[in-house]
Amino acid sequence: MPARAPRVIRTPAIVLRYRRLGEADRIVTLLTPGRGKVDVVAKGVLRSRSKLAGHLEPLTLVEVVLALGRNLDVVTQAQTEDAFAALHSDLDRLSAAMYLLELADRFTVEHAEAEGVHDLLHTALVRLARGDGQQVVSRTFELALLEATGFRPEMTNCLRCGDPVDANAAWWAPLEGGVMCAADARSVEDARPIDGATLRVLRAYQMQPYEEAGRIRLTDDLAARMEQAMHALMRAVAERELKSAAFVNAARRARVAEEKAAAAGEPADEGIEV
Repeated sequence: MPARAPRVIRTPAIVLRYRRLGEADRIVTLLTPGRGKVDVVAKGVLRSRSKLAGHLEPLTLVEVVLALGRNLDVVTQAQTEDAFAALHSDLDRLSAAMYLLELADRFTVEHAEAEGVHDLLHTALVRLARGDGQQVVSRTFELALLEATGFRPEMTNCLRCGDPVDANAAWWAPLEGGVMCAADARSVEDARPIDGATLRVLRAYQMQPYEEAGRIRLTDDLAARMEQAMHALMRAVAERELKSAAFVNAARRARVAEEKAAAAGEPADEGIEV
């Protein structure tokens, strides 16, 4: 007789999000290395004495035991492996982490192999939590995610004619998926000039090992331009607005305003508005 498929499995997972189900339950979206993105039921998680409470919050690496169901699997056990506590005390990093979660969610489909994306996300969250530069973590994650999911952006040659594009004369076309020369870009609706410094750093982030990319020093203005270019690209590929991207922008602006005010000995007056 053929062996029976297991009805219970144990797997590591990163909690991406949840939604309420009835009075005491939730449907939790997990990103697992072996089963991809899955929606599971956490029964009774909203009850005060639930053993699952606190273990199935977004931005948590957990080990879960799942009872496989016909429609949705059910979480029977959950144990936090890493809650990334350092991120919760830093608004800038917390907003960046939530952005990475949203990207991982948007760029994966249910029950499709996602070990590479799971590992990329875990590595990026660890780097953020240990204090690596937020820009290099976020931008290298975006580029690696696009590569892993088949959407590698073209940073060097024109997407239309194929000729090499000088960084100082390049146009950025998110819907096309990268750079274009000025002649071809004029017929593309969303194409805009991109400054040379921004493109050179993005090229370095795409081509160099992470440790080397992390040595590149960024001004606040350059970081903002890179963020704007990559957010436009990620929106175009995802084909929808990314809610957390607005919060990332607002958190960065608030931090920059606070730093400038502190340097000038004045109170900061720019709050976060999303």
